[in-house]
Amino acid sequence: MGRKKRKQRYSSGSTSDSSDRRGGKVLKQRGPSDDSVNLSVSEVLNAVNAVLYESEDNSACVRDNSVDISVFEAGAEVAEARGEMADSAREPSNQDILKAIQDNTSGITARLDILERRLGILETLEKKVTEFEKDLKKVWVALEDRARRTEDKVSRLEDKVDASEISYTEISSRVSELDRQRQQLSDDVSYLKAQSMRNNLVFSGIQEDNTSGSEPPAVTERKLRDHLHQNMKIAKETVEALRLERVHRMPSQPVAGKVRNIVARFTFFKDRETVRQQWPQLKGTNYFVNEQFPPEVQTKRARLFPKMKAARREGKRAWVSYDTLYVDGRAVRD
Repeated sequence: MGRKKRKQRYSSGSTSDSSDRRGGKVLKQRGPSDDSVNLSVSEVLNAVNAVLYESEDNSACVRDNSVDISVFEAGAEVAEARGEMADSAREPSNQDILKAIQDNTSGITARLDILERRLGILETLEKKVTEFEKDLKKVWVALEDRARRTEDKVSRLEDKVDASEISYTEISSRVSELDRQRQQLSDDVSYLKAQSMRNNLVFSGIQEDNTSGSEPPAVTERKLRDHLHQNMKIAKETVEALRLERVHRMPSQPVAGKVRNIVARFTFFKDRETVRQQWPQLKGTNYFVNEQFPPEVQTKRARLFPKMKAARREGKRAWVSYDTLYVDGRAVRD
């Protein structure tokens, strides 16, 4: 198809005067120039070179041959216009691309260096994480072993605690029983002591002669008998008939400026009661007479006396017997 078009173009541009030659082909110039000018192919090529390369020889040749180069100049102008149009469209050429690549090569290289450094850091971190995992596994194994040993110890301790609780319960009940027995024994001992003091009376306020040391028992007994006759209003014959096993001051050693009490032990309980029942004769005096009890019983009685007095102020019958308070015939717990 292209050959046919070219043949038609050549045939349309040829005249009856044109002819084919083996040495060259004579063409009739087309364009604004004169149609009577005939140019050879070599002349046309020289004209083209003159236009493209601006050679002086070629220009002279063109001038000598009177070649109309306006067509070629117009073609050059069209090519330049096309270049300007390409530049105005801002389409990057290969040189522009190569230049941009060269300009960005340093930035890409820097980024690649940064990436390589980061990859190196990641490799170091990977090694550290691997080592950390190994250490963590070792620690975990150690912790599991220690936890297992701890569980065994806790189990043994729980067994011991259970056994200790059982033993504690048994010991607690045993201690409670022993405490009860101790209290019972203490009460029994106190009672035995009180029974041993059953025939004793304690007299307070009787003058003591301790200028020469401790007062002799005979002097103490004589002063006691005089006290019974003069202050407690007991007949002299009865006083003389009283049988006393022992009469002494308490405590055993004299205390300067203090009158010690007299403890009299009667042989017969009946005689002791005869003397004790005369205690109302001592009201309003500095003399007192009391039964003798062990210290623990005496302490209990000391706590009961205020309650007894309070009950009597209320008009109730109240008295203390041994270590028990009775109010209207009923025992009151301390």
